[in-house]
Formats: sequence, C-alpha cells, structure tokens
Amino acid sequence: MKSKRIFIAAIGDRVEARPDGELAVLGIAATPVVGMRRGLVFEVERVALAIRDAANRANSMAGSDLTQAAVAINGDHLTITPGQAKVSLKSGVIRDEDMQRVLERAAHVELGAGREVVRVIRRGIAVDGFRGVADPQGMVAHTLEADVFVVTGLSTVIRNLRHVVNMAGLQPLELIPAPEASALAVLSAEEKQVGVVHLDVGGGTTGVSVYRSGQLEYFGVIPLGGESITSDLSVGLGVVATQAERLKLEHAAVASEREGTLEVRAVSGQSVKLIPIKEMQEIVAARVDEWTDYVEQHLQRIEWTKGPAAGVVMTGGGALLKGLGPYLETRWGWPVRLGTPIGLGGLSDLSRSPGYATVVGVAKAMASHEQSRTVESPWQRVVQFWVNLWK
Repeated sequence: MKSKRIFIAAIGDRVEARPDGELAVLGIAATPVVGMRRGLVFEVERVALAIRDAANRANSMAGSDLTQAAVAINGDHLTITPGQAKVSLKSGVIRDEDMQRVLERAAHVELGAGREVVRVIRRGIAVDGFRGVADPQGMVAHTLEADVFVVTGLSTVIRNLRHVVNMAGLQPLELIPAPEASALAVLSAEEKQVGVVHLDVGGGTTGVSVYRSGQLEYFGVIPLGGESITSDLSVGLGVVATQAERLKLEHAAVASEREGTLEVRAVSGQSVKLIPIKEMQEIVAARVDEWTDYVEQHLQRIEWTKGPAAGVVMTGGGALLKGLGPYLETRWGWPVRLGTPIGLGGLSDLSRSPGYATVVGVAKAMASHEQSRTVESPWQRVVQFWVNLWK
C-alpha cells in the first residue's frame, strides 16, 4: 500500500537582521502526495505534481512568482563523516578566503562509491592551537584549523530529488538535511550550549541529533517514523491506510488504558466495523517501543554525565502522537517538549507546529545568507554556502 506524505511550500522574507533570523511568512501551502517512502522518490510524476501544487498555492498566497527553491532532504541514506584540516596563513591575518580554504580541505573526506556531499557542518575552529574560537576572522595568527562533519547522501537519491524539483518548474538551489533544518527552526542557542537531544520524527524516518557546547555532536537517522504506526494499524486492524491514519491521529495514544470500541466503515462502505481500542493501543505500543529502542541505540553512543540539560525536543508530524512525550519522560527521566518554530512573523499562526519545523528551518537557512554565484567548484559551492550561513 502506498504511503502518504505532505509536501509543504513556504515563502518567507527576512524582516529583521537579528541573530535568530526572524522571518515573515508570506505564503504557505501543504499538498498530500504518494510516491515517496523514507525520503526516496519512487514516482517522479506524482511527486513533481505535488511540489508544483504546493509552490503554486504558496506563490498565489504571497503574490509572488518565485521559481527557485531550497529543498529539505531526508532518509537513512544520509551519513556523517568527520573531517579535519590545518592551513598556514599567508598574510598573518585570518580572512574569509582562509576560512573557505581550511573548511574546503576539511570537507575532502572519503565519500565512498555513489555518494556525494550534501552539507558541511563546522564543529570547531582552532587558531595557533587554541580551540573554541567562535569567530576567528581578523585575528592575527600563523595557523588555522577546522573540524567539520560532512553529511553525505546517495547520488541516485539526490539526483532524483533534484530531478522532480526541476520537473515541478523550480530550480533547486540547495539541499538541506531535514533534521538540521528543523533544529534550526526550534532550538535556541542556550539549549544547544547546555546540551539537548533533537528528534525529528518524520513519516518514514527519524533524525536523531545531539547538540552540546553550541555545536552538533552527533547525528543519525533511523528508518522508522509515523508511517510505521499507520501501516501497522492498517494491517493489524484490517482497515485502509486513510482510516488507520485517522485512528492514529484522533484516538491512538501511548500508554493509554482506555477501553471500548471504535466504529469505522468497512472497505466496501456497506457496513460498520468495530475496532477494539485495546487492540489498537497494543499495536501502537509495540511500534513505539521498537522506535524508542532504535533511538536509544543512537543515544547510547554519547557519553552522558547527567543527560542533556535542556532535555529532548521533538519535531515532525510523528511527534504529535498523543502521550509520546510523557512516555519518553518516564522512560528516560529527561524533560521532553514539542518544538515549534520560533522567530516568525507574517502568517506565523499557520506554521507554529512541529510539522512545519523543517520548512521554516530551510527558509531561515536561506534567508540568513546571500548565495554565492561566482564559485564554480562543487566542493567550493557547498562550503561557500555554509561559510555564508555562519556569518
């Protein structure tokens, strides 16, 4: 059975030159689509039509005619590889070109067959061996070092994603990992500094990110999300996917003791089927336990003293499952909250939801810099984008 996803288009305009990158949301639209599973394109025409529909309606609402787009990329094909480089300074003063040079060298990691760079994440800068420098530009020094994370993805997946965006009549400017984008939309600088776990619960995958000391410390993707529960309910209860999705959103809850039955129409539409609530909750509980086990496998790779001081922040449509937050709080002993986009103006009421975090984060990333048009090397283009973003 084909899974259902939502494509969201938003048009934003930067209204204040503030560190939080406040945006005015001028137009926003969401379109349901089949043809994608776990971040992968399987039916190009249907996906392209959905993107075109969302973009056209967002443009109509905003009164604009934009034809370029930044695109969130997701899926368990995304991986992170650490990179490091050190350069000597010719002028003795750190300039933009020195930052670009050291980051470009650090980003040259072994990619593996069929993979390419999606994102370069700066983790730390050292000047003459002194680490923890936030903004080295203009400092007098002999050497400059950089530690980065290089996010890579499968070239086939990336090509197909760019292809469907082009088919929709849009030029894809940049691909931004969805978990990173949603974190940009909902996490404060203070949370990233003291330590926070970010769970981006999408339809087919969940991004697991850990921030400490203001930097991304860990990133991983697990192949389970909200669609897994919908699929299990569909098969286990003998209902179609749309009915299973409605049952999940309206009635399912984690660790619920509710009894009784629910009425749904049979597939033929000629009769009513009674669904035992207890049976539905057992199906949900089994899948949530499996999902939580996956998340814990990632979190166990982090050395904790007392856990993340800022707790856990969840985004994505899958985070809206009733009772999920309290369940995780009880299991882990950490505070858990839903993350909603911050620093928004305009039509912000439409986008203050965990499900809109990714698209808001993409808009924030693109609004916080001006794209360089002069760099020809693919490596330089990727690095230059994030050098500008960090300014």
